[in-house]
Amino acid sequence: MLSKEVLPPGKLLTLPNFLVFTYTLFLTGFYYIPNAVDQYKFYSIAVFLPGLFILKPALRELKGNILWYAILAYLCYMLLTSLWSIDFSAKQLFRDARLGVYIMMFILLTVFIARLNRKLLDTIIRLTCIVAGIAATISIFLWYSNHPFPSSRLIGIGTIGNPNPSAFIYGFFAVFACYYAFRAQDIRTRLAFALICMVLLAFVALTRSNTGILATATAIPLLLIAHTHHHRLLLVGGTLTGIGAVVYLLGSLGALSGPTDSGFTERLIIWEKVLDQGKAAPAFGNGYQKEILMTSSGGFDKANYAHNTFLASLRDGGITGLLLHLFIMAIAIRIAVQFARKNRDPIYLILLVFGFICMSADTDQLITRPRELWVIFWLPLALLAGLEVEGRQRSASRQAG
Repeated sequence: MLSKEVLPPGKLLTLPNFLVFTYTLFLTGFYYIPNAVDQYKFYSIAVFLPGLFILKPALRELKGNILWYAILAYLCYMLLTSLWSIDFSAKQLFRDARLGVYIMMFILLTVFIARLNRKLLDTIIRLTCIVAGIAATISIFLWYSNHPFPSSRLIGIGTIGNPNPSAFIYGFFAVFACYYAFRAQDIRTRLAFALICMVLLAFVALTRSNTGILATATAIPLLLIAHTHHHRLLLVGGTLTGIGAVVYLLGSLGALSGPTDSGFTERLIIWEKVLDQGKAAPAFGNGYQKEILMTSSGGFDKANYAHNTFLASLRDGGITGLLLHLFIMAIAIRIAVQFARKNRDPIYLILLVFGFICMSADTDQLITRPRELWVIFWLPLALLAGLEVEGRQRSASRQAG
């Protein structure tokens, strides 16, 4: 067992314990570290560097892990495409490669902690829900003390300075808070997480992010419906919540009263331009160091940001990059479905649905500094990689028995 190799019994000040502590600070840091630069520096020094000392046992745990290999294949290929970018820069390639290694370490550490103690990782997620709830409460009061309520779009405290990704990272843990409200054994814990969920849902609504609201309002009803064995009223509540979300979004887009929302029409234009870029290099893409597009007036074109991660993979890596991206999603879905069937617990599948919605209408390249994708994409993949490791270990134990 990994815990016997690297976690000496009876010792508190150990490297694994230190990594658990800094990993927790990093994950919760999305909600209290004032900017992304400071969080990036903290991760580099306090998480990545000490993580190198547990690299060997952590990699051994992921030996034979198909999801891990698929992630490695995607990251390596997309970095390789930089070599045929129109304006290749060795400096930028080094920067992107370093970010790719940082993402790999994040996944390794998540699996490492899960193998040390699955309950410990669960505690870290619970703690992050609590921190997100507190940050959401503070954000609402601070923002609307200086901005008109409710017409201004809420931006939360922490590393994210835009309403849309703010909605993503707060909405993601709203789903987890709802999940823990159902899973809690005692009534006080259940009520506490239910309150946290309500605060986070209010936060997402106040960002007025159509994508964030759609993702959250899809995931929460799915979670409610999945727990109808607790109470039939949840089925009604989940259905009504889903209908309400659809009505809200149709009204927001103008489908019920007028022309389509300008943000939506702009995305259609952007996606058309990104598709045209993909068609220019269909097999292997245009390269990860994407070409900077300019408007006729000399400004930066909004199509520089794909607003769809899958189209970004197609643009940069061609059909090869898109297939590798979809392969990752397919393996992740398979693991999540297997877990849901075996444990009657669809939380991981619901988290993938949440991330899929966010990445289909926003975000760009997957290799980034710590941003919303680390929460809505890389974290669920890391959790699923850990589940696959645990499942393989149990199978090996049964065969040995």
